[in-house]
Parts: sequence; C-alpha cells; structure tokens
Amino acid sequence: MGVRLKDHDIYVGSLQQQLNLRFAPPMGTKETFGGLEEMVALQKEFEIFKEGRRFHTSIAVLNLVGAANHETKNRFYDYLASLRGMKSNIAGQSGDVAIVKALVRNLSAKKPLPVHFALHDMNESKEANRVIVTDKARPLFYMDQDYLVISLPLGVAPVKKAK
Repeated sequence: MGVRLKDHDIYVGSLQQQLNLRFAPPMGTKETFGGLEEMVALQKEFEIFKEGRRFHTSIAVLNLVGAANHETKNRFYDYLASLRGMKSNIAGQSGDVAIVKALVRNLSAKKPLPVHFALHDMNESKEANRVIVTDKARPLFYMDQDYLVISLPLGVAPVKKAK
C-alpha cells in the first residue's frame, strides 16, 4: 500500500486490523455475534463477494474504512483496485480474482474459516510482488485457530535520487 497511501501509511495497520476483525473467529456467544458468523450470514443473504465483482467494491459496501478520512479511504480503495492488475499464487488468476474466489468458496463452505489478511514486502523478491492465498494456515502463533490467509503485497515508494 505504501506506494499508493504515501503519507497515509500510518493507517496501514488500522486498515489491516479492520479487515481482520470483520472476518474474525466467532467468540462463542449471542452477545458477540459478528466477525466470521456475521460475514457468512451477510454473504448468504446479499452475496457481498461474487465472482465478477471487484474485491474493492465489496470492501466498500462493508464500509470497513468508514472511520478513516476520505483521502485515506480513497487511497486504500485505489490500492485494492490495483490488485486486479497484480498476479497471485494461483495460476491464471489476478490478485483480485483470487481473493474474491477464495472468499466466496470459504464463506459458503460447511465449516468456513476466519480470514486473516497478512501483509508482505513486495520488494523482497520477484515472486513477492503478488497476492498470496493460503487455504488453511495458522498465521497467529498465539491462537489455536486455522484461517484462510490472504497476504497482500506492500512496498515503499521509490526514493527519487537528487541530481
């Protein structure tokens, strides 16, 4: 996101947190209905994620960045829209398509997994400049919980050299 968010990079962590809370594991009581349970119900009723619909459109419908200022929100949506032109670790699928298909499949599964949105350095290697979808992993060492993991590539904007 760094290249697109620029001086709004301080919001990256909170944007990631909002995504992760929206798809968080169930907390086990009626009073705490939300996270994954709510996403499954919303998906069933409204098909928020749908093949052919762009990921950033579905995220906008969920208003996940409602607390952010408009410039940050627009830059974040611009970043998510850019995933359409990015590769994924799934052959023949752009990052956008891979994310949407994974979410549709997961949210309609008999036992859907919570979703963890991770971030990785897109400049680490040539292969790192892509969306990475992992159907089942344990990204949080402190939780005994399997997740669908969607890792988004981030990179800092290149520094212009003075002449």
